[in-house]
Amino acid sequence: MAGRKYGLDLGTNYVKIYNNTRKNILVENNMIAIRKKKDMVAAGDDAFEIFEKVADSIVIKRPVRGGVIADVEPMGRLFDFLLKKMDCSNSMMRHNEFYLAVPSAITEVEKRAFFSLVGHSTFKTHNASIVEKPIAAALGEGLDVTRAGGIMIVDFGADTTEISIIALGGIVLSRLVKVGGNTINEAICNEVKFEHNVIIGYKTAEFLKLSLGSALPTMAEPVTIYGRDLITGLPVHLPIQAKLVHSCILSVLEPVVENIRGLLERTPPELNNDIFDHGIYVTGGTSMISNLDRLIAAKTRMKVNMSSHPQESVVKGLDVIMNSYELSSLAFSVRESAFN
Repeated sequence: MAGRKYGLDLGTNYVKIYNNTRKNILVENNMIAIRKKKDMVAAGDDAFEIFEKVADSIVIKRPVRGGVIADVEPMGRLFDFLLKKMDCSNSMMRHNEFYLAVPSAITEVEKRAFFSLVGHSTFKTHNASIVEKPIAAALGEGLDVTRAGGIMIVDFGADTTEISIIALGGIVLSRLVKVGGNTINEAICNEVKFEHNVIIGYKTAEFLKLSLGSALPTMAEPVTIYGRDLITGLPVHLPIQAKLVHSCILSVLEPVVENIRGLLERTPPELNNDIFDHGIYVTGGTSMISNLDRLIAAKTRMKVNMSSHPQESVVKGLDVIMNSYELSSLAFSVRESAFN
């Protein structure tokens, strides 16, 4: 019996798994809760529900950090849990294939961890391939990555932002900037603490980012939140102004925009002509911040194309590769990888 093909985007905050047979996508928080270093209490969205609410005896982890697998064993348990939710079978009669999207700017050792994750899981298979994430994201946006013309794509993630120039099916230039949506949340937590002497959690910072977040100044009404007073230790509620959130967002986005400009300066002139004609393509979950396109356009003086499905671009691109013989060369098996 033939196996199924799965496309996997293991992001810092979310795991996206695409089932090529059923044409459905599973999106769950990349988080696992463990008691006594061995007993899994919750995983995925269930783990996120209890995040910041549990006793010290339960440790909640994000196994992926900075775009790479940092905690292999917890990631393996979460990986098996999510594949089981997708009704993946480990029958000897099935030969499942896995396509994993990985950042282009990571080391070969870090890439090996992705192969090990699949090879040592309950759903063991030797049919595992990796695809460079910018290539997958561009395909997911309907772009022809095999043409000679240059494509610039910016993938705003949770911990990192990857800026890439693509031509003829390969990465010409790439830069991984270690800031993203989580960096903005941390900045909001620190700014609220500094300005109001109030401690807030990650979820509250995320709420503020989604409610008031903008890459340009806005006149949005203040939002009231709850936190803990740093001096009295008691719960308090206070209104947060949009300008506070904007300043935090801008402090994170400015280095990214400068890196976009820096990569354009290093791009060969002929490719720059194509990029100028077609514009910059922007995707990734953090790209949903309001007015981000206007900020990038103002700083680069170029057209900016925002994704209509930024969180799904990568897995949709993996689906394109899985269904195209002509594009199969864009995926690399363990035997074809440089570290083998």
